[in-house]
This record gives sequence, C-alpha cells and structure tokens, in this order.
Amino acid sequence: MSSIIDRIAHDLSLDQSYVSSIIRGSNFYYKKFEIPKRNGGTRLIYQASPELKSLQYWVRENILRYLPVSAASFAYKSGDSIKKHAAFHQNAHFIFHTDIESYFPSIYSKMLTDILVKNSDELNRRGVWFDDSCATISKICFLNNRLSIGTVSSPIISNIVAYDFDECISSYCEQNGYKYSRYADDIYISSNTYIPGDTKNLVKDCLFSHGFRMNESKTWFRSSKSRRKITGLVITDTGRVSVGTETRRKIKHMIYNRLVNGDGEPDKILGYLAYLKDIEPQVYNRYIIKYSAYCDGDIINAIRRGPQKTLLKEDHSGIE
Repeated sequence: MSSIIDRIAHDLSLDQSYVSSIIRGSNFYYKKFEIPKRNGGTRLIYQASPELKSLQYWVRENILRYLPVSAASFAYKSGDSIKKHAAFHQNAHFIFHTDIESYFPSIYSKMLTDILVKNSDELNRRGVWFDDSCATISKICFLNNRLSIGTVSSPIISNIVAYDFDECISSYCEQNGYKYSRYADDIYISSNTYIPGDTKNLVKDCLFSHGFRMNESKTWFRSSKSRRKITGLVITDTGRVSVGTETRRKIKHMIYNRLVNGDGEPDKILGYLAYLKDIEPQVYNRYIIKYSAYCDGDIINAIRRGPQKTLLKEDHSGIE
C-alpha cells in the first residue's frame, strides 16, 4: 500500500475516494455543543460524525496506542481510576496541586506529528507509517490544527503529548523523594516531608517549555492538617480515600426525596450509588441495607419506581 489512506480504506472495507473525501473535509464533520462546568461557565464539546469517528478509532487502535505514555499518567488508561489515583497519594503529609490551563485546546497537531516522526521506525515496523501519515492523522484527529474535547482520539493524544513533561517532573520528584502523578490536566506532587515553594516555579517552567501553561487559580499547597482533595476525592485524617461527607449526605438526601416524594432522576441517583460503591463499598453496603428495609428489600427497583404506598409518614421517620 502506498499511503495511510489506502491502509485505512482497506482495513475498514471502504472506498479509498470516500475516505479521502472525509479527510479533506474533516473540519465539517463535527457537531458543536456546550456543557456546563462544575464551577460555572461552559465547556465546548466537538462530537465527530460517525464517518470521521470511525477513522479516529482506526488511528487510535493502529497508531496512537503504540506511542509512549508515562506511567505517571492515571487518566484515560485501562485499569486506572480516580480512586487508584487518589490512593497513590493517600499517605502523604504534604500535597502540591496545579492545573494545566485549557489543556486539550492548547495541544496543536505539530506537537503530535513531531512525536510521530520520532517514533516512525516503530510505526514502520508495524506497517502503519507512510509519507502521508503526519498530514493525514492531523486532519483526522485535530480540528483546525487543535485538539478538541469530545473525540475518541483526543484523550490518548493528550497523554502522548504530555509524555516528555511527565518524565521531566517524574525525574525531579524521584531525585527529591516525592510522588508525582497527572490525571488529565490535574497535576499532583506529594511527600511526607515539606515541599518547598519553588516547586511551583519548576513545574510552571517545565509546563511552559513543553507548550503548556499553569492555571494559577487552581494551584495550591496542602498539609495533612487541612482538607485534602485529589481528583474530587477526599483524603481523610486517617489516610482513607472517601467521597467526602458532603457527597454522602447528598446521596442520602437524594434517596430520601426519591422514595418519599418521588423527586429526582432515577438514573442520576443510581449513578451516584454506583460511584459510592466504587469508592467506598462498605458505606454503599450500609446504605443499601438501611434503605432496603423501607422497600421490601429492593432499594434499586424502588428508586426506579418512585414513592411507595407503603411508605407512610410514620414508616419513614428514620429513613434519612
């Protein structure tokens, strides 16, 4: 085969001219919409059409998966989770956190193509390196030469492009006895000894040298004397990973309102319960036992159905 387009067309059993037309007009194969951010504002999402998405899947599975990703990266990798990530730092007394500003949109196609060229021998050995590989992959995976949020190939690309930065900070942390991790755009450094303030400047400079910027408003130092949160999870005083008191209280309130008043969305409530089960299975089990007593032993279906006739006022005085 003379080009990567030929290889894609062959593997997907598509006509070569059809694949070429999708790639040429790739910028027009997106649907744009907004979703609210947790802390206010909105985030732009670009959803690729099924035609373009199939090409992005092919690139991800046949090329991107063979490029290096740092062991310090905990997001977008099979077997990793926010719980595993938080547990990595749970016994530390001191934590430094910062955030990569506009992480995905700050990644340009050239940042990936430079890495592709660097790994061209390995890709050639696998039979997926051609003269048109860089230009074609850029068109398939980037929108106007920038990485967009919402496509199937963007998460792994973000990890690939951050590899050199991850290794830079990992090396610094190993030399100083610290632990380093990155979960998407969230950066954490932890230690049982004091982390000096100049660590912030080192991370900031390293980010800048690799094409990124530090989000100053989301940068902080914490000790075990203060409340510590890692990727949304709370590290308790005893070093346990928890969803936190506020979230547990919220889940209990949602269940109560659903069973007694019929308020709330069943799928949302069940989603929160699944989240609790993953992070704190013992707490989840306590809730299931407690609330099942008011639902003939089947809390899950009771949440789906809504308020029960048997839940009279005198019956549910202790449900919350």
